[in-house]
Amino acid sequence: MAENKLITGIVTGALIGGAIVLFDKNTRQYVMSKSKGAGNCCRNYIEQPSEAIHDLRLSYESFSKKLNNGIDEILVLLKKAEDALNKIGEMDEKVNNKLESVDNSKEAS
Repeated sequence: MAENKLITGIVTGALIGGAIVLFDKNTRQYVMSKSKGAGNCCRNYIEQPSEAIHDLRLSYESFSKKLNNGIDEILVLLKKAEDALNKIGEMDEKVNNKLESVDNSKEAS
């Protein structure tokens, strides 16, 4: 029941906020021009559904390429971080070996 009131409150707040914002002339003009553009686009897609499918496929391919490029960049960064951590580990091991040899030489004396 509380969830229903939350959703109702959010929708009511959005509608009231939207109505208040539309008192501004520039905002009304912007909303009208964008609404007309969206309507024209929808009308074109209804008249030519194959164009809608084509545009959707192109958008998907573009998104997929960008996602793959991002994943590749992340993998390169992870490889660099792994290499850096390996170098730090090797240096730490060398320092520990030197410290052990110094301690061993002090104990032998």
